[in-house]
Amino acid sequence: MTGTRRSHGAVALFGLFGGGNLGNEATLGAVLGEIRRRAPGVRCVLVSDPPGGESALDGFDRCLPHDLLPVPRGWWAGLPSRLQSPVRIALHWITEPLRYWRTRQQVRGLRMLMVPGTGIADDYGVEPLDVPHHLSRWCRAAQGAGVPVLFLSIGAGPVTHPWSRRFFRQALASAAYRSYRERDSHAFAAELGIDVRDDRVLPDLVFSLQSESASAPALSWPPRVIVLGVMGYFGWHATREQGAEIYRAYLDKLQRLATGLLRDGYEVRLIIGNRGGDRRAVRDLGERITAVSPALAARLLAPQINSFHDVMTQAAAADLVIATRFHNVLKSLLLGRPVISIGYARKNDNLMAEMGLEEYCHAVEAFDPGRVLEQVRAMASMPNPPIARLTEQLPRYRRALEGQFEQVLAAIRQ
Repeated sequence: MTGTRRSHGAVALFGLFGGGNLGNEATLGAVLGEIRRRAPGVRCVLVSDPPGGESALDGFDRCLPHDLLPVPRGWWAGLPSRLQSPVRIALHWITEPLRYWRTRQQVRGLRMLMVPGTGIADDYGVEPLDVPHHLSRWCRAAQGAGVPVLFLSIGAGPVTHPWSRRFFRQALASAAYRSYRERDSHAFAAELGIDVRDDRVLPDLVFSLQSESASAPALSWPPRVIVLGVMGYFGWHATREQGAEIYRAYLDKLQRLATGLLRDGYEVRLIIGNRGGDRRAVRDLGERITAVSPALAARLLAPQINSFHDVMTQAAAADLVIATRFHNVLKSLLLGRPVISIGYARKNDNLMAEMGLEEYCHAVEAFDPGRVLEQVRAMASMPNPPIARLTEQLPRYRRALEGQFEQVLAAIRQ
């Protein structure tokens, strides 16, 4: 599946689909599904690390890395630590012309370069010469080769590093079509200097996953099963020491929240949004609760989560979801579940507000587990779950995404 030959007539999908992020994999699944449905003969090329075997995603011709000329880390491994970063940066810039030329060779003959969804235009956990620069290079190379670049329902911002901001500005400026998944992303693109007058704000692409939502069982109310989404959260751009403290404080609060829910008699199930660091968070949380009360820990369920389908299966079995990761919040809303968000970015708050659930938003580094417990108890005392606005919005979201896919995929059916 991986190679260096060109794919004439293919659609290239640029993203972060190979790192175990189940939200990104859900986005890829949604886009591949729409392409198969609307243009079944068109081949797809991923510009990404390949999704893992656990993802159960296929339907693409091959996979290309973001960086077509990676600089081996061994070239500077023997240098003093203070020199490693400057040497890496210097080697990157020296080799950049060849890297751009190789990218230009790959984009020639493509039907389009599509950047589908995800928070692709923020710098959470990435350095400027990683994804920000690679995205800029691919978009500029495509534009130079006459290949249309399309950004579909992306998340944009925040971006703290000035070079990352420059690279994202270059990428967005190369596009023939842009839409954003919330108004803050649209505003951030304008802040970068992009002319957004013709750009649209449309729902996240994952809202187009209709089969799972159609088969979700009815809610049981008052709630009996609560799904708690956990994350290996270490801050946005914290040092290692700061990150460790942020993670410890987050787990301390989750421990208090989970034990409170268990003591209230709820069945509590843990879910993840990333096959990597989130599994560690599940283990660490379980160990903490065991140390406090082995009896409560024995009632805590941690089902195996390998794919975004597994996340949706667990969310569909819940009556109420409390989650940190954006796409765990989103998938739960898609399934018609009331949600309490413990988010690390405004995208959670924006989505919750659109669904009429803004009062149930908390910041991950400042949330009070006692307050969240109070909200669970208050919500459970309601005669009906607070999902009236949610029920109204979902059909609108699906119609908006139908229109976008019809517009951008019409050209490749010709």
